[in-house]
Amino acid sequence: MRVDPNLAGATGMSVLGVAQANPRFVGIMSSRRSIFVALAVLLLTSSLLISQSQAPRSVYEEAATLFRQGEVERAEKALRAALTKYPRDAGICGLLGVVLDSQKRYEEAGEEYKRALALAPGSPFLLNNLGNHYMAQGKTEQARGAYLKVVAADPKHANASLQLARISVESHQGADALKHLGRLSLDEQSTLPVGILRAQALKLNNQAEAAEQLLLNIEKRAGSDPRIAFSIGMVYVKWERYADAEAAFTRALDADPANFDILFNLGLAARRAEHLDRAQSVFQIALQQRPNDPDSLLNLANVFSAKGRSDQAVILLLQAHNTAPKRPDILYALALASQEMGFYADASTAIEKYLQLNPHDDIARRERGFCYVRSAKLDLGLRDILWYVQKYPKDPRGLYELAIAETVRERDKALEHLNQALELDPNLTAARYARAILYYQNGRFKDSVEELKLVLKAEPKNFRAWDALGQDDMRLDQPEEAAEALARAAEIAPKDAKVLMHYSRALQRMGRRDEAEKVIEAFKSLGPEEGRRRPYGGLFDFLQLPPEEQIARYTMNLQRSINTRPDDPGLRTQMGKALLYEGKNQEAVEAFRAAKARTSDPSVLGTCGKTLLDWEQYEAAREFLELVAAQDPSAVDIRLDLAIAVFHSAAPEAGLAELDKIPADKRKGDYFLLRAQILDALGKPEEATRDLNRGFRADPTRPDLYFQAALFLIKHKNYRQASEMLAQALRAVPGSPELMLTQAITLELLQQNDESQEVLNQIQSRWPEWSLPYLINGIMLEIRVRSAQARPLLETAVALGSQDSAAYYYLASAITHAAPEDVESAQKAIDQALKLDPKDPYIQSLAGRIAYTRKDYTAALEHLNAAIGLWPDMVEARQTLSATYRALGDRGKSSAELQEILRIKQANPTADQTPPSPVNNLLFTVRRPARSAM
Repeated sequence: MRVDPNLAGATGMSVLGVAQANPRFVGIMSSRRSIFVALAVLLLTSSLLISQSQAPRSVYEEAATLFRQGEVERAEKALRAALTKYPRDAGICGLLGVVLDSQKRYEEAGEEYKRALALAPGSPFLLNNLGNHYMAQGKTEQARGAYLKVVAADPKHANASLQLARISVESHQGADALKHLGRLSLDEQSTLPVGILRAQALKLNNQAEAAEQLLLNIEKRAGSDPRIAFSIGMVYVKWERYADAEAAFTRALDADPANFDILFNLGLAARRAEHLDRAQSVFQIALQQRPNDPDSLLNLANVFSAKGRSDQAVILLLQAHNTAPKRPDILYALALASQEMGFYADASTAIEKYLQLNPHDDIARRERGFCYVRSAKLDLGLRDILWYVQKYPKDPRGLYELAIAETVRERDKALEHLNQALELDPNLTAARYARAILYYQNGRFKDSVEELKLVLKAEPKNFRAWDALGQDDMRLDQPEEAAEALARAAEIAPKDAKVLMHYSRALQRMGRRDEAEKVIEAFKSLGPEEGRRRPYGGLFDFLQLPPEEQIARYTMNLQRSINTRPDDPGLRTQMGKALLYEGKNQEAVEAFRAAKARTSDPSVLGTCGKTLLDWEQYEAAREFLELVAAQDPSAVDIRLDLAIAVFHSAAPEAGLAELDKIPADKRKGDYFLLRAQILDALGKPEEATRDLNRGFRADPTRPDLYFQAALFLIKHKNYRQASEMLAQALRAVPGSPELMLTQAITLELLQQNDESQEVLNQIQSRWPEWSLPYLINGIMLEIRVRSAQARPLLETAVALGSQDSAAYYYLASAITHAAPEDVESAQKAIDQALKLDPKDPYIQSLAGRIAYTRKDYTAALEHLNAAIGLWPDMVEARQTLSATYRALGDRGKSSAELQEILRIKQANPTADQTPPSPVNNLLFTVRRPARSAM
């Protein structure tokens, strides 16, 4: 027997019942662990201790030098040797404690501090190091005690005062933090890190305006220092100002674009600011850099869940679980995503695995029971929930879940427990809704109405509650009130089959037959069981599979659902998308066709067509878009998409004919831009130009068509007009990254280098995780022989995941020009270029030149002959080949190559053999940052 779905989960609350933990922001360069990093590692041993020590100063100096140089083991060895000679030297004991702390050998370090303080009681220097020792272990109270002793002996002690201020801020004691900061010297107080700490203290001390002004001043003083921008971002995180944190992390990443920790925190901030597209883009970039990073997988999954894409979230979470099987937070998120998909059995399995890691989490055990109940394992579920309620009899959530389980067999008990839950928490709307349904089932319609009114006061968008209220009104013979309530439900959930059926009945009851007939037609247009979810297991079969097999298994799970509900077009559409992700294009098309055979709903068919169009499956997209266009000939966007599909799949003439079916009074800017593109393909540049100009004047709105128009103008070298058009485009659709990058390229083609650079800087500032702007910028600079500036940009592009052979070719070229002595780095770059495109003569020629520089003449000959084989008249390759033969002592072959060069130049005296700029080609690869199949 199953729980009535009208009772459980209808209020939109998570089945797991507890809020998901906030994502954990991480410290810069910390490998995402909260660790203590001292502001400076110094030899904190007083001159007084040294002067009173048994050991000579040279012993300290030797150990300190080794320690600073990272020779930790040698420093420890030297100090232990000194202690055998000078066992009562407090300074040596204290310094040994510092060395041991650096190795995280905290227990041994503690013994050394204890020994040192026994020899020099009350030494502020030893006590300060002891405080650092405690801070490194997260023992803040012991650290506070040690630092307080330091400032009691030396009130101006900088490190102790600063650490006390930091501890006070973490303890939300703003006044104490300000007091400790006040002991620092004016120079120390003027530093930016101390200013950031002061801003936090002011905020805690209810001086919010002063705190924010101080932080703004610090931002202005910081310049491009990524550490300060990052620290400011972390402060905004503490203040829960996530959009400001996102902006600060963006500035930090702009200054240090290859820093993974900054990138990761940027994604978290964007997620918490509810900028979900940005968060998705950032975490996808993070996964390009670290493909199996569990934190990035988890957070990208959370973004997809927030977007309502639990199916994609599950795939990522399974991959994360495979990578980090002992992470309870990943299992918890997997349980949530499984529940959202209706996989309650899998949610309970995830919680079981979570409980193996956290066996004392009583709430998790309760939620496992509730998932059992939702997946028809009633006895198992009752066992968990009863155990919890006996242990926590005053927890309203536990009583509510117990009541839901009891509705199957013992409704009287269920009502009793709902009453108890609402006495404890009158705002628990899930319990109130469940009680209303029980009242209805028991014939207490008026009581049910009163309960539902309270639910709707708290949740006015709860369509299930509106639906239930309408049913109550119908039973009370109040059809007008029922129709009003059900109209609200249908407005909120226009594709819910139950709501539509209830609404049609109310309208019929009132004699409003025409309206009722329309609602019934809407009901008939739905796929079978639309909106319903069937709980089943199987996701954990994925766990022992590699990611690509997990995706394949996901399609198997979809197929299982299709076998159960073969007439559901929504499932067929999901299958089509999943198959496209796997690269199974023809199978995807068949899945979409199966959906088409089961519905005429234009929204479903439109989704199929647009999805196929996005994947450049033009012929298949056409058959879906034609059906939608036939149903609604006035839908301009659909007609534009159909014209694009016909243009690419049939012929430009056919695409133009389709486009011209748009009525004259609806031909706006987008129409003319697409028409210009098609006319250009027909070899009618004058007509294309005329329509292009008409399009500009008619204010187009689609960025994809603006982009194609820009390509048309650039193709015909109308760079000035392209620049003007792009300026117009960015006014119409501001913030489009594709259009901004195209604008930067166009300005470069116009030799407006400074303006181009300014646009590229803006792009890199707003989307610092996007590799293509760095690549294009680097290539432009290298072409202009600004190699020292080009190299870091190209290295950044590579670090961000660029796999274009041009990236490595121009990086190798920039290195040979900016740092000719760094032959090893140039060799690594050109090797990668060769792997990506061994048929490029310029790459082979540069590889030969680098090999020649390394005096690897065998490799030089191989690459140079390969270049000449690809392009026999390549002068650059023959020049290097001549030099190589000369270096090998073969003057005859060297001279022959020079003669061949002379022949080539005489035959083509004006030929330009410089490498063609790849920027125009890269322009045709421009996509929105982190474009993904997901």
